Amino acid sequence: MKNLVLLFLILTSLLSAQEKHTISGTIKDASNGETVFGASVYFKDTTIGVMSNEYGFFSITAPKGTYNLVISYLGYADMDQEMILDKDQKITFEISESSTTLNEVVITTSDTELVSIRKPQMSVSKLKMGTIKKMPAVLGEIDILKSIQMLPGVTNSGEGTSGFNVRGGAADQNLVLLDEAIIYNTSHLFGFF
Repeated sequence: MKNLVLLFLILTSLLSAQEKHTISGTIKDASNGETVFGASVYFKDTTIGVMSNEYGFFSITAPKGTYNLVISYLGYADMDQEMILDKDQKITFEISESSTTLNEVVITTSDTELVSIRKPQMSVSKLKMGTIKKMPAVLGEIDILKSIQMLPGVTNSGEGTSGFNVRGGAADQNLVLLDEAIIYNTSHLFGFF
């Protein structure tokens, strides 16, 4: 009989220690009364927390005790309120907007590659001499036009021709410069005829 009474006392004390209560409610904007969707609601220094739904409603359950309830939402001031959790409660919280000044952002560029805004350039692909020298050479000479065809978007005009097409354009739509001088025909000597 003594063991039975002792077991009953232990079980009732364990049940009262595990007693849980729920705080539920809605979160609203203090300025206009609209509900706040996606606000974080949690008890400070615990792992217990929830998010408000699309109607601003939340429900959080925890063991009996005293907690600091924190409500936070982007663009709003955090609300920190001490709650004594000894019964189920339904509360409406109103949070107010807060503005935060961010630090100044400075964007700088190096002077090594300045683009002239006076020259119209749709897109320019520059092929460096070191890259050209790595290409295979036929009879000791490197074919510059064949090395240009290795760039993305550049294809051969066809068999037996030395022209090239860039992104689906025709061979006569390419501007080829050699030391800032225009080469009109890349398949002939000196590009003149």
